[in-house]
Amino acid sequence: MPWYPDNDKTMELKGHLKVKTGANTPVRRVVIHSVGSAAPENPNQSGACWSAWVVEQATKKVSAHFCVERDGRITQFADTNDVTYGTGWCTSGSIHIECAGNHPLPLTREQMDYATQLIGWLAHVHPDIRLEVEGTGDSDPGDPTKACITCHRFIQQAAKREIKAGRLNAMTITDKSCPGTGIIAQLPEIASRALRQKALRAMGLRAQDDPERQR
Repeated sequence: MPWYPDNDKTMELKGHLKVKTGANTPVRRVVIHSVGSAAPENPNQSGACWSAWVVEQATKKVSAHFCVERDGRITQFADTNDVTYGTGWCTSGSIHIECAGNHPLPLTREQMDYATQLIGWLAHVHPDIRLEVEGTGDSDPGDPTKACITCHRFIQQAAKREIKAGRLNAMTITDKSCPGTGIIAQLPEIASRALRQKALRAMGLRAQDDPERQR
């Protein structure tokens, strides 16, 4: 049962509309999202996520595994072996991470530190994850079916491409900026920092030993 040992709290989701228990293996990719909050500096956006999923959208398949607050605190909503419904395509085999904020805000330094520590741990416990970014932008969203780090926006754009080419069944795609241009620009740094965090874990060192984190 992979629950992140350094999470700050858990708010476990229940029910088939929020999680599919034990069906997320093998985990191959990390999908970055933004909460999209109208109050992007709200210190409790994990609570807003929970309310949106469980109360406002109780009859819809919508959820994620984690939320990283602006100050770096991490809330976990589901076991990483369980499917959560963060995207319409490539939702399974993925870890969905909501980042507090809204387009076009980048991650704060604290979010970068703790999110990449989390992703390094994910790649340690789920070794099929490849800590490389797949895609560069709307014109090149890459192939999100691969083992990779990707984001909600890239999956949407890739799905449109695949539907147009007849390689994917038609589905409704609501255009979203998620996670926004600020975070998309940070994806290479996220991958690089997470790779170092994974290496530190393999050597038995602490996350705090990452020189990038000490800058």
